[in-house]
Amino acid sequence: MSNNGTTRGPVPDPWLTGREVNVTVPATVAGDLDRMSGVLRSVLTQLGCPTCHSGFDLRFRQSLDFVVSPKGDVAPGIAQPFVG
Repeated sequence: MSNNGTTRGPVPDPWLTGREVNVTVPATVAGDLDRMSGVLRSVLTQLGCPTCHSGFDLRFRQSLDFVVSPKGDVAPGIAQPFVG
């Protein structure tokens, strides 16, 4: 209870509150609501709460990376899978 007798809600973990979370997705995923729902579910699960994003500032960005070959050919950058 606070000093005036009102009940306060749980105090959020200060390490997590207000944290900016950047998620970069390719256009093929960003344009598909079902796939984006899966991305959101996976991100929230990895953040420790698969059912809410309270305390997180989620920012979805469309990937705009390009790679250039030694010959000068330009292609969209593709994220390499990581081995976990």
